[in-house]
Formats: sequence, C-alpha cells, structure tokens
Amino acid sequence: MKKGKYIRGTDLSLSPTLQVSEGGFHSPLADKNEDFLSRYAPMLIIIIVTAFLYSFSLGNHATNWDDDKYTHQSTLLQTLDKETVWRMFASDDPDERYCMGNYHPLTMLTLNIDYQFSDKQPNGKVYPIRFIVVNVILHLMSCALLYLICLQLFHKKLYPIVVTLLFGIHTLHVESVTWISERKDVLYTMFYFLSLYLYILYRRRTKVTFYILSVIVFILSALSKGQAVFLTVSLFLVDYLILENYLDWKKHLNKIPFIVISIIFGLISIHAQEVSTAKAETDQYEIWQRIAFGSNGFFQYIWRFILPVHLANLYPYPDIIHRTVPVLYWFTVPLFVAAIAVNLFIYKKNKIVTFGSLFFIGNIFMLLQFIPVGSAMYSDRYIYIPSVGLSVLLAYVLDLLLEKYSKYRHVFYIIFSMYCVLLSYLTVQREKIWHDSITLWTDCVSKYPEAVIGWNNLGSQYNLLADSLYKKVDNSKFIEYKKTAIDCFTEGIKYKPDYTNAFFNRGKTAQDIFENNHDSTYLKMAFDDFNTAIISNLNFAPAFQSRALLYDGRAEAFMGVNEDSARFYTGQAIFDFDRALTLDPSLHEVYINRGTTYGKSGNFARSVQDFDTYESLGHRSAALYSNRGLAYNGLRDFDKALADYSRCLEIDSLYEGALFNRSITYRVMGDSLADKKYYRLAAADLSKCIQISPQKSYYYYQRGICNLVSDDRVGACSDFHEAQNMNYAPAAEMIRQYCGNTGR
Repeated sequence: MKKGKYIRGTDLSLSPTLQVSEGGFHSPLADKNEDFLSRYAPMLIIIIVTAFLYSFSLGNHATNWDDDKYTHQSTLLQTLDKETVWRMFASDDPDERYCMGNYHPLTMLTLNIDYQFSDKQPNGKVYPIRFIVVNVILHLMSCALLYLICLQLFHKKLYPIVVTLLFGIHTLHVESVTWISERKDVLYTMFYFLSLYLYILYRRRTKVTFYILSVIVFILSALSKGQAVFLTVSLFLVDYLILENYLDWKKHLNKIPFIVISIIFGLISIHAQEVSTAKAETDQYEIWQRIAFGSNGFFQYIWRFILPVHLANLYPYPDIIHRTVPVLYWFTVPLFVAAIAVNLFIYKKNKIVTFGSLFFIGNIFMLLQFIPVGSAMYSDRYIYIPSVGLSVLLAYVLDLLLEKYSKYRHVFYIIFSMYCVLLSYLTVQREKIWHDSITLWTDCVSKYPEAVIGWNNLGSQYNLLADSLYKKVDNSKFIEYKKTAIDCFTEGIKYKPDYTNAFFNRGKTAQDIFENNHDSTYLKMAFDDFNTAIISNLNFAPAFQSRALLYDGRAEAFMGVNEDSARFYTGQAIFDFDRALTLDPSLHEVYINRGTTYGKSGNFARSVQDFDTYESLGHRSAALYSNRGLAYNGLRDFDKALADYSRCLEIDSLYEGALFNRSITYRVMGDSLADKKYYRLAAADLSKCIQISPQKSYYYYQRGICNLVSDDRVGACSDFHEAQNMNYAPAAEMIRQYCGNTGR
C-alpha cells in the first residue's frame, strides 16, 4: 500500500481488530457484491420523502423580506442577454454587482432565468412557484450528493442514511429552501457538495480530472455565495479522515488553489457587505461582548438542531437599547472553548467524532457574529451545511448504541424513526409559517417581541395590503389595516426608540390616513414622525421628501384663503425637496413632486423644468404628462398642454387627473378665444370624470358651469341640483341665480 493513497472507508488510526467498532469502518472490498438497488434505494427514498415534505411550500408567496428584490425589482432580472449577464459579474453599479450585500452573480443568473419563464401577475410581479420549485430541486440534488459523499467516507449504510435523511427533512433547513431570497444558499450548497465529492473521487482514484473539476465547481459555488469559502476547511477534514500520515504537509499542497480562491472570494464578500452597509453597526456592542454572543450562538445552533422549536426567521439581540449581555451567555464561553479543545485530545483516538465536530465548527465559526453582520444573533440558514457535522455525530451515537445494546436495536430504530417523524411534522408546520409576510412576521414577533425589524416589516405588509386590496374599494378595511400598521410600527419604536425606519413608516401611514379622512390627529403624527426621523438621521432623504409633501398639502389648503401661509408652506416644501435631492439624487420622484409644488405656487416655468428633467431620466408616467400639461396651461401654451394630456390618456385612458386638467385648459381656451365649443369639450371631459368618480360633487358643479356657458341651462341646472344633493354648498347660489327655487 502506497503512502497517502485513499483507502475507502478505512480508519487508519485504528488496528484492524477495532475497525468495526470505530465508526463502522470495514475492509474497502467488503461491499463489492452489493447490488445497485440496495446501495442507492435509500437515497431515492430519502429524496422522495424530502420532496413530499417540501411540496407543502409550493403554494407559498414571496415575502417582503428581500424577495421583491430577488423576484422582480432588480434591474438584473428584466432581460436575459449578454449585457445583463456581464453586469451580474462586473457591473459598474455597486447595487447591481453587490446585490443585497452579496457578490453572487451565478445566483442572480438562475433567478433571472426563473423570472423569464415565470407567469406574471396583473400587478407586474411574478408568481413565485417556479422560484420555490427550483429551490426544492437544488435541495434534493444536494441530498443526493451528500449521500454519495457519505458512501465514500463511511462504509456502514447507517451513516449516509442518517446524515442525508436529517439534511433533507430537518426543520432548520426550511428557511434555506422555501425562502426565495436564499436561492444563494441552496445553489452554493449544491456546488459545494459536488466539489467535495469530486475531490474525494480524486483522492480515491488519483485522477487529475476529478481534481480540476473540483476546483472549477468550487469557483461556481463561490460565485453563488461567499460562504462557499469554508469548503477549504472541509477538504482538510476529509483528508484527515481518509489519509495516512495526515500531518505530512506535502499531502496538502493540492489545496493551495482552494486556499487562494477562498481568500479572493472572502475579500470580495467582505467588500460587498461594506459597500451595501449589510454589516451591523459595530458600535451596538463591544468586541468583548460579541465573544459571549458567538459562544451562545454556537450552543443555540446545537440545541435547535436537536429540538427545532421556537424557531423564527429573525433572532434579535437581547437588549439593543442598553446593550447589555445576559449573564447566562457568559457561561457558554468556557464551554465553547472546551468544545474546541476536546478535539485536540481525541483527534487521533476518534476520527468520526473529530470529523463531525470540526466540520460543524469549521463551517459555522465565521457566522457566529464575532464579526457583526446583520441584525440577528444567529439564523437558521447559517446551519444549512454545518448541520452535516452534527448529523455525523448523531449517526455515530446511534451506531454506538446499536453496537453496544444490540438486543435493543429495534427500540433505537423506533426512537430514531419517531424523531424523524417529529422533524417532518415540524418542517411542514414551519413551511406554513413561511406562507406569506403576515404569517412570517406575526410568528416572529409573537416569539420575540423585541425583534424590531419584525414589527417594522409586519407593519409594512399591512400597509401594502391596505393600498393594494382596499384603497378605493373598502374604506373601513383600508383604515383598519392602516391603523394596524401604525400599531406595529409603534411596537417597534417601543423596543427601539431611535428606530428611524419605523418612525418614517409610521409617518407615511399616518399621512395616508389623513389624506383619506382628513383627521388632523394623523396629520400631526405624520409631521412629528418625519421630524423625528430627520433629527435621528439628518441624511435620511426619504423623510425630507415625505415631509415636503405634507408641506405642499398645507400650502394648497391655504391657497386662496391665506396667501402668506400658502407661500410659507410652499417655501418649506421646496426646501425639503431640494434637501432630499441633494442627499440622494436617485430619488427621481422628487422632480415630479417639486414640479407640482412649483405649479401650484404659480411658478410654471420652474414646474415645466422639473417635469422635463424627470422625463429626461427615462420616466414616462401618466402623472408626469397630466401635471406638465397643467403647467403649460399656466404658461398659456395650450398646444403643448393638450399634447401632454393626450400622451397621458394614451398611457391610461381613464386617468382622472388628466381629464379634469384638460377640462380646465379647455375652459381657459374658451375664455381666451371666446369660443363656446371649448366649454362643450370641457363638459365632455368632466362627464368622463363623473363616470370614473360619480361621488365627487365638484365635478357636477364644474360641468354645470360649462353647460351654462355653452347655453345648456337645463343640463346646467341638473348638475347644480346634483351637486347640491351631495352637499356642495356653492351649488345653491348657482341654483338661486339661474334655476329658480322650484326644482329642476
């Protein structure tokens, strides 16, 4: 036997008489007569069971936790061509190159393909089923590869069956598989396992082809998610398990390419997080405090692997206000050190235990929040690959019990089977939690009320549902959902009094309620919340833009009533719009909003200038042309005004604002040109407005005036009476003057 040559399933640290008791290693030729079915049937059964369990997630929706960015909002999804693919790998725009704080071009490519072949909803979003199906398929492929890996590393069938089954059905893996945004997790894992399998084949057969393929696939894994760099650690562990004279450094020279690739992609991942501000605020906790968080997280992963209950998609820090560390966390520090130290004493005596524990530690260590990333102490998705090490340890314990208490083998099999049934049940239940944003965040905040992001996202979802389902459809439900959203934001603020985003979102929601029912209580809340958000973060551009809109509304309310107040609020609105653009030039909506404010104040030239800028940035909205048409009307450029109204109605033939604005222009033209036909045209546009919104008394009143001027007194009086019946006060005077007091 040559030194360093792979010997299948043999633990060379043991004497031949001990091979069976130590992890089930036998002679490498012991299974030559094993037929294909008995060898691979367990793998097929595991895949079928896993597929069945995850079939319950196929009806899930995209959540408001990053999924929109990964399913339709990203500019990297809209088209599939060479230019788009190139931008995934090397875009000049950091938001594209480091999408959501990750450099994962291969992941974005698969999502792009899903987007191209997915059916689209009426609102432009895609149906998520294809994204979830592909995630599940990738998970099943990883199960198959893991089974093959275990066949190469362990001779006893118990190990590949236990390890693969637990990987396939474990509840902790639901987040990685059913969450659309974690495509990167299941994709990089599939390549990770494939690269590891090819490397093992290279060690076994000493064929360079397998080695080259392993390196190439490793690069594909790293291009799917930066976490793939931990594969290098796993390669060392595989060699530790299967090589003679493991400490001979010459045997590890083949890992140099893997180490170089790991360093390169590790640095890219760090840079991606810094560019996208995905790294947590380093001043939240001191470095020495993070030692306790990392140690606690280590044991939390182990505990949740054994019994996956009280799971959540976000595990918040315990005291983000005072930034204290629970005493219990400090007790885990010496235990964490001891867990690592144990491997130094047993690495020659028990390779299975050492391999399993170090596989877990090596793949989870950099994810234990010693270096702050994100806003959670730990996450279920981080244990997706590391759990394999814990599964190996569990398989070892089960094998040991079966060997030592052979007459109770059936009892241990029953216990393990019941455990798997429990995991399967919990997995299906967890998939239901991921059904939509409401179920997801409600579950999160019910278990961890201090999860302020959970409250914020839950409120945001109620906001979205109010706008998409009930606005202009069911006013009571609209207000109910808006108030529920405010309650959620308030809860988030209670647990984090400086939570800028929650103040901003609550202000936006209060603004929506005020615009609906004109309750001044919500107007004050909106102003207060925007002011607080701005004071908390003077660079928060959206808050300046939103406050500007409130000032604009106040200015409009005082126009014709108190011109000094109108001018004051207009000035405040313009100032805030200017500040928002200075802080964030990408807020293109500021141009159309500021242009509208200029138009209301009579500065029509500046209004047109802002609208032109907005159009030059590539926007072609109905609101743009409707508002710019009104600005041209103010400049008495009627031809351009009518042209813009036509453009607007080409985009949306029922755009109420354009129809009403055009009626204004027709009336001005009628006065300027002394031609009554323009009043008849104005009346026709107002009739269309009434068809769209028959409850607006102002339309009837204005149409009545147009009919009156165009000599249709019967039609005019009918409209005035309709307006009066809808309690529009000015209509009574018109009836008195032109229609008499005897009705219609």
